Amino acid sequence: MHRALHIFEILLEIFAHVNKIQDWQLSHREYVFTRKSVAALARTCKTFYEPAMNELWAEMNGLTPLLGCVTRLYPMIYCSGKEYLWFNPPDFRGIEPLSENEGRQFLRHAARVRSLHLMMKDYYFHLFSVLKRTVPCMFPRLLSLSNPHPKIYSDIFLSPTLRRCELCVTYPDLKVIATRCATLERIYIDTPLESRYVDEKIAEELSLLSDCLCLCKRIATLSCPSLDFAAWEHLSNLPTILRVTIRGAKIDPPPLDLSDNIRFGHFLNLTALSFSVNTDTYATALMQHSEFPSLKKFEMRVDRFSWAEVERLVRVLSQRKACQTLEHIEIRCSRSSGVHNPPGSSLTITHFRCFTQLRSLRLDIPLCCIHLDNVILLEAMSSWPHLRVLSLKDNRQTRGTITFRGLFAALRQCPHLLRLDLWIDAVNIISIYIPTRMGCGVRSGNGG
Repeated sequence: MHRALHIFEILLEIFAHVNKIQDWQLSHREYVFTRKSVAALARTCKTFYEPAMNELWAEMNGLTPLLGCVTRLYPMIYCSGKEYLWFNPPDFRGIEPLSENEGRQFLRHAARVRSLHLMMKDYYFHLFSVLKRTVPCMFPRLLSLSNPHPKIYSDIFLSPTLRRCELCVTYPDLKVIATRCATLERIYIDTPLESRYVDEKIAEELSLLSDCLCLCKRIATLSCPSLDFAAWEHLSNLPTILRVTIRGAKIDPPPLDLSDNIRFGHFLNLTALSFSVNTDTYATALMQHSEFPSLKKFEMRVDRFSWAEVERLVRVLSQRKACQTLEHIEIRCSRSSGVHNPPGSSLTITHFRCFTQLRSLRLDIPLCCIHLDNVILLEAMSSWPHLRVLSLKDNRQTRGTITFRGLFAALRQCPHLLRLDLWIDAVNIISIYIPTRMGCGVRSGNGG
């Protein structure tokens, strides 16, 4: 054997390359071939055994292969004439829990697992009753965990080395996460839907979530339900936080208790902020009380939006330090709140002219007329020399006042433009698609 193959780092690169095709989109044949290839490397020689086994068990979709290491369960998994994939595990209901000796067989390779994705069809949690009493953590090297079970939740899956987790948990379980995994860097937390509709529980749930997050000092990416003031205050002073996504409930969270003399920290390194909520009140209140000097991406998806609320949100955004850094803005509304544009008024894109670093601007707000003419479009696009995508959806389909001449004059201001989606005035033309040398297309019609 070549001397280079005795270098551990080189072996790791080779085995990682062999195992790299493991993916969600793999066919069954490809999946089996990949695992057999890595297993064959482990059986080649003693030098290959440890790095190959570490690679073989590094990423697990379900625990069925690990349970196959238990002598009693091996025939059920591999010798029954059926081939089980991670998304179609055997039904272990009615099977006796693992004994202490069988638990050691399971833990033999569980210590090698670094990424674990559990599935809703997994029916093996009762098998670990002995391990729950004797082992503090079944996966001591685990870095990433995805557990969609809101009711079948166990702290034996939580490792002190955990860096990334996607959990569907009840709020009381958050205390366990905070105490066992204080070094988390990426957190995705979902909760059972039934807890979101009880008004009297909201304040308590927000407090529990806040207590959990305040114990995590290294969060970089966070996706969770609405947060209270204490949680936002903690995040605003956290230098590691880069991306925050708030997924609201069917009902609005209690408004943030912010007075005029209260200021959050500056969110110094936050680059992406996304809200998916019922109304804009929660997000607008937050944006009013911080500067976001590094923010590059802002997304807002709301169920109800009126013209006045749109104007207010845009005005708040333009007054923050983020106006100097924002590159991507997307504001979408599923339906109007019933407040149409006041007579003689309309939402213009002039409010966005201060965002001189824009690469992408997408607005989709039903019943809010986006007023455009040749002058406004030219002035706006002159302010965005880096623009690549401009999409303005006006579902009221009022007649546009942009002509082809005005359109082409504006296009010259944005040499990097790839996509343009808006209504123009094309008299006597029912539908036309105009390709340009920049690769963008324009939809137009007789109705707007």
